[in-house]
Amino acid sequence: MAGSLMVLAALIFAVIKIIRFGKPKTRGTREDPLNQLEGIPTLFIPGYFGNRLSFGRLLNRLAHRYGAHKSMVVKVDRHGRIQVLGTLSKSKPLIQVLFAKKSSRPQEQAEWVMAICALLHTRYGVEQVNLVGHSMGCITIFWFLTHQIRQSAVAVKRVVTIAGPFNDSEIAKSTDKVDAYPLSPKGPTKRMPIYRELSKQIFEIPKDIKVLNIAGRISNSQQDDGEVSVNSAFSLRYLLHDPATQYHEILIRGKRATHRLLHENAIVDENIAKFIWNI
Repeated sequence: MAGSLMVLAALIFAVIKIIRFGKPKTRGTREDPLNQLEGIPTLFIPGYFGNRLSFGRLLNRLAHRYGAHKSMVVKVDRHGRIQVLGTLSKSKPLIQVLFAKKSSRPQEQAEWVMAICALLHTRYGVEQVNLVGHSMGCITIFWFLTHQIRQSAVAVKRVVTIAGPFNDSEIAKSTDKVDAYPLSPKGPTKRMPIYRELSKQIFEIPKDIKVLNIAGRISNSQQDDGEVSVNSAFSLRYLLHDPATQYHEILIRGKRATHRLLHENAIVDENIAKFIWNI
């Protein structure tokens, strides 16, 4: 009986912990930003079927290790209605975005990102944001940047993409074989529909946006993260050549460079913090 109670208690504790990953977390630390960069909110966009765990642990680590504040969670229901939990901190505000419609596609999510930015502008006076995405969330971000940014009241300052399937045949579900089309000096030798669609509108991206593109490579013999190849992720560099965006790449190697562990990687945490806040 005692053993059963202990198991039940452990399960309840685990559920409570998971729930907390989808809620804002206030901290009694310095609120005044040291510079303009620290005052810009950063939105985190999960991948296909993403949930509160997708970026939950990463956000907690940024809060504990780099003095950030996960002060707001924005939930979008299946009909695009927005619910805001918490409020914006003044210094290093982090905003977790959660979509109730787990199977929604980048085009639909980009419209919701547009609506979130409009809400942040009218309700909180936000003029600039940073965007961080994982997997399909990277495509959502770039669909927003290529199709909605000109109508947005909020400018995008910096973008971080993690394991973005920019030249995959399927940008959500896993395929039997990881797409890894060779890269030539002019870009991928074979261009998938999503790559072609983004390239048509790439001129819409403002030239002053800075982009950090992170990819994973499990081993020397496996040039991918288990789901997205390095070539697919880094094909973004050719898309951004014409807009002359300030673009940087980082390749994470090893066992913790898998698709689902890249946002649980301390090296990724460090590079996100340095890139967004110049620390």
